[in-house]
Amino acid sequence: MSEPEIRVLLGAATLPATEPEIAGLAARYSWQRAAIDALYDVPAARHALPVLGFRMGEEDAVGTGKVS
Repeated sequence: MSEPEIRVLLGAATLPATEPEIAGLAARYSWQRAAIDALYDVPAARHALPVLGFRMGEEDAVGTGKVS
């Protein structure tokens, strides 16, 4: 990713960054992106459903598949 693209993204997120920080983000983006993509490249988890919420209480009985 280029430095101008990083500036746009940081600006949209209203995150401050120094020139060396922007240069570092641009230089490291490709390997960071590959590492993040690898987190989703686990064959056993390919079709797993994400946990989108958490409720704790009696309605979350053991054996229902809900996290409690």
